[in-house]
Amino acid sequence: MPHIYLFHGENSYTSSQKIKHWQKEFTRKYSHETLEIIDGNNINLSEFITNIGALPLFSEKRLIIIKDFLEEADAEDQKKIAESLDSSAEECIIVFYETKPADKRTSLYKKISQIGEVTEFNPPHPATISKWIFDEAQKRKINISFANANYLGQFCGSDLWSLNNELEKLKTHANGREITQQMIEDISISSLSSSIFKLTDAIAQKNQKQSLKIFSILCESGEELMGIFFMIVRHFRILLQVQDLISKGEKTFNIGKKLQQHPFVIQKTAEQSRNFNSQKLEKIHNDLLEIDHNFKTGLIKTYATDNRELMLAIEKLIINCCQPA
Repeated sequence: MPHIYLFHGENSYTSSQKIKHWQKEFTRKYSHETLEIIDGNNINLSEFITNIGALPLFSEKRLIIIKDFLEEADAEDQKKIAESLDSSAEECIIVFYETKPADKRTSLYKKISQIGEVTEFNPPHPATISKWIFDEAQKRKINISFANANYLGQFCGSDLWSLNNELEKLKTHANGREITQQMIEDISISSLSSSIFKLTDAIAQKNQKQSLKIFSILCESGEELMGIFFMIVRHFRILLQVQDLISKGEKTFNIGKKLQQHPFVIQKTAEQSRNFNSQKLEKIHNDLLEIDHNFKTGLIKTYATDNRELMLAIEKLIINCCQPA
């Protein structure tokens, strides 16, 4: 069996669950003392190369998880790591964990694919979402019919982070009762997804006060700030894609198939895209990606109990978006 792995892809929810499972099982079987998680942006290359070549002292195995190294590291650093993998100890399990699709042209990707195992986590197809919701609900002992699992999927899309949050909210609200269509409408449809649409509408109208108010309500709703942020990024990305495809003469049904989104979502997004010109949408999307980059590289710092820097960055973006042209 290989001892070097790469997990990557757009489906960061499933890959994160896989990583959690590996951590749990490794700790249960071996020891938490030989489990190490490294931020790919802050890795000490010489120390890492030494560690992967050494035998673990207090356990049969060592598990090292390196997060987002392929995304953050330059070509030279990736080459050094790639060359060091040949001399890594078999007792050292090395997992490169990327929260986005990895560049398959890099020397490190090619090396891992040659001597290790690469797993790409792709987004689930919309046709499988209802089954995913239903199966996940059964695991969590949430009482929901397949029909209502399908209803939830129609409105919440195929983002598994969002669906995970919605299932937890519905479970808490139902408190053992069967999840009904009315509960879904009251708790899920009227919450995050709907609020993101309202926020986007307010930004399109340059209504700064309303935009900030909606964002504040979202932050106070109990949703994770990063979850809210990624939903905003995702929504503007889909807006850009829908607007581009409409300009090329594509019909709503075909757009839904191409983007793997429910027709209901595409219809609402198509209506909303008319409120923005392409340059404005492109700028907002690029500004959101800059915030994402600054967060991942540590320029925007967040802690378990303090997300103020990220919140401020999003609020500044909203204010800038609402400025007169």
